[in-house]
Amino acid sequence: MSEKPFWEGKTLMEIQNLDKRVKVTMENGDVFIGKLVRRSRDADGMCSLPMQLDAHRTYLPVFSAESFDTQPVIPSYVDTVELLDDPEYERIDDIHDVCKGDIFVATNGNRFSVAAVDDDDKTDSTLAVIIQAENTNYHTWMFNSNFAYALRPKPKLPDKPGLWFDKYDVVWCFDGDSLRPLRGAITGEWDIYKDTWGIRATTSFAPFRPAKVVEDA
Repeated sequence: MSEKPFWEGKTLMEIQNLDKRVKVTMENGDVFIGKLVRRSRDADGMCSLPMQLDAHRTYLPVFSAESFDTQPVIPSYVDTVELLDDPEYERIDDIHDVCKGDIFVATNGNRFSVAAVDDDDKTDSTLAVIIQAENTNYHTWMFNSNFAYALRPKPKLPDKPGLWFDKYDVVWCFDGDSLRPLRGAITGEWDIYKDTWGIRATTSFAPFRPAKVVEDA
């Protein structure tokens, strides 16, 4: 299942404010990595990648838009633009560490959901991916030579004190350092378990989402 580019749906200003590294692959296969910037001399609808060529510094226009608050497009000489520093994902460079459900990133920048894994060291097709979003039962085995890296979604964990639901709809209290599950959803008499959980010990209960407290009238 091929994924949308990270910049789709974002305005040019949002992309300019990312402050993260991107990988720009040109139509001819050249690759450039760096942080996108907007130079003071550029128009409002331009975002570029700075490059050092010998003793000279130049800029490669990567995104253009009608204005800073509209969605940009990439020029015809740019093939793909990938976000390298994505806080929502863990990057996996070893193909043998990839698991079902991870995101297969091909050498051409296309992304697919991993459907199956063959750990046989003799095979040259370790991972099978879903090509058609409308048919998740059908998958294709990809040649290992097409593998660039994989991405694994990081579990959503509590990041600020308060009440949180886990994936089973159990309520937890987070104090900023540790978590305690609440009990009493059935009886209505709420209490907090004395046992505390470290934040990293609760990944199996992720994703968490904030719980809102509603006062009865």
